[in-house]
Amino acid sequence: MFGLVRNIVLIFLILSVAYVILSVTARFKHRRELEAEFDALPDIRRQVMDRDQFIAEGMKAYVRSYRPKLFLGVFIIPSIVIFGLVWLAQYG
Repeated sequence: MFGLVRNIVLIFLILSVAYVILSVTARFKHRRELEAEFDALPDIRRQVMDRDQFIAEGMKAYVRSYRPKLFLGVFIIPSIVIFGLVWLAQYG
C-alpha cells in the first residue's frame, strides 16, 4: 500500500513539473508572438496603442482561450491510462 501511495505522489510531482514547463513555455512563446505582431503593425496603429497595453490585452485573451486549458491534459490523460492499467492488472 505504501508503495502505491509513493508512486502516485511521484507521478503527480513529475506531471506537475511537466505542466509548469509547458505552461510557462507557451506563455513566453505567445508573448513573443504578440511583440512581433505589434512590431509589424503600421505606424499609425502603433501611435494609437501602447506596446505594453497591446501585449497585456493579448495575454488576457490568451488566458481566456482554450489553449492553456489543454495543458490540463498533462494530468488527465496519463492519470486515466495509469489507473486503467492498474485496474486491468488487478481485475483483468
